[in-house]
Amino acid sequence: MRKSIVAMLLAIAMLCAMALPAVAEKAEGWNNVNAEGYTYPDYSGQTLSIMWWGSDTRARITEEVIHLWEEKTGATVEFENYDGGGYWTVFQSKMAAGDLPDVFQMGNNWLTYYDTIEPLNAYVEDGTIDTTAISPAMLATTTNMANGDITGISNGTNARCFAYNPAIFDEAGVPYPTDNWTWDDFAAACRAITEATGNPAMTTLEYNFLTFTAVTQWQEGYNFYAMDGSDFAFNGDTAPLAYIIDLLNTLQQEGCIADFGIQNEIGKNIEADWIAFGDSAIVNLSSNQFQALSNIAAESGITLELATVPRVHADGQSGMVVRSSQQMSIYKNSEKKDMAANFINFFINSIEANAILNCERGVSINSDVLNALKADTELTNEVVGKVYTAIDLFGSFPDTANSSPAEPAANEEISDVLLKTYFQGMADGKFESAQAAADQFWAEAQEIWKKYEAA
Repeated sequence: MRKSIVAMLLAIAMLCAMALPAVAEKAEGWNNVNAEGYTYPDYSGQTLSIMWWGSDTRARITEEVIHLWEEKTGATVEFENYDGGGYWTVFQSKMAAGDLPDVFQMGNNWLTYYDTIEPLNAYVEDGTIDTTAISPAMLATTTNMANGDITGISNGTNARCFAYNPAIFDEAGVPYPTDNWTWDDFAAACRAITEATGNPAMTTLEYNFLTFTAVTQWQEGYNFYAMDGSDFAFNGDTAPLAYIIDLLNTLQQEGCIADFGIQNEIGKNIEADWIAFGDSAIVNLSSNQFQALSNIAAESGITLELATVPRVHADGQSGMVVRSSQQMSIYKNSEKKDMAANFINFFINSIEANAILNCERGVSINSDVLNALKADTELTNEVVGKVYTAIDLFGSFPDTANSSPAEPAANEEISDVLLKTYFQGMADGKFESAQAAADQFWAEAQEIWKKYEAA
């Protein structure tokens, strides 16, 4: 499977290379915003619209970068930002009305919204979006493997992982997570921490992600979805589904994982998780969220660390994936696509802009930007350094690439059903066993897939 991935990446790189000689006279790197004497385009009197999701920290630093671009170009930028849950509600409403902004933040679920996205191939090929410091492999993380369409430019790489509070582990007499700790280790830690503190050990977790990860961990080369998102890769053995449903539900019933009322109250705002205030010990998050969470925790004198997701087998698959955190895409019906492409070029490639963003959306895919940030000891502080170290570690696991780079269109509904019908159903006692829930979920997932296949 790894060989097929490499082959696809090389094929995309070759296609890009073949296209370049046919592009007009512009020299490579002509739109490098970091070049000495670079002249920004003049967009005086013009307005660009942008929308993204994220924490309060992300909103603050993104607005700062937007104002910087306005100063340099004379443009006016109208922007909207929402939390992770509200964003997609607004996005879908705007999509239905044909009123999406010129630039929007998109996730690995871009296949669901594919018809709204303008392919960026032409802007990459003519250099408007400068990719001279971005590797073909990084560009491929936001490329449709089926047809070569570049659906956006990645804001950075990240990994879904765990963070933990060592002080609470010490209080409970629990060993810190290792690089290959297991779900049994996790369960033992949760029980000891809850007994020692009287609080749930964990309050925020992504049930769908952890379920699909457990499938990947079950055996070598096993995934829930195919690598290209075109089909299931699951062979129908529901044992891994039952395993993780049973484990997480049991811990929740024991009070080691917060009930759904608490989880819903926290919502999608990682900065509101109990771990930031010393009231829980473990959180499931994306690595790019660690910086904002750590800053909030530091206000209470709390130092956090990053860890891998627990494994099914200590000597088995890690289930870890390093991929694009999100991307900046252009609305296909935008009347300002060139202006939008220049904004994306600035946002992704400018060292000045990224000194403000400082990898909050993920580790920069631009090598010049990343090297500049790492060389600045004020920007690469202890917290950011932990993220870099973690991404390097996760990327070193042999199976890291063994997951779909794009979520199929059906995934959103399948994931929603998994959480609301099956995990919450287990919590409410609606299933006689985790195995029964797993079997029914798999049957329903296939029916959902057929609906999208027929659309």
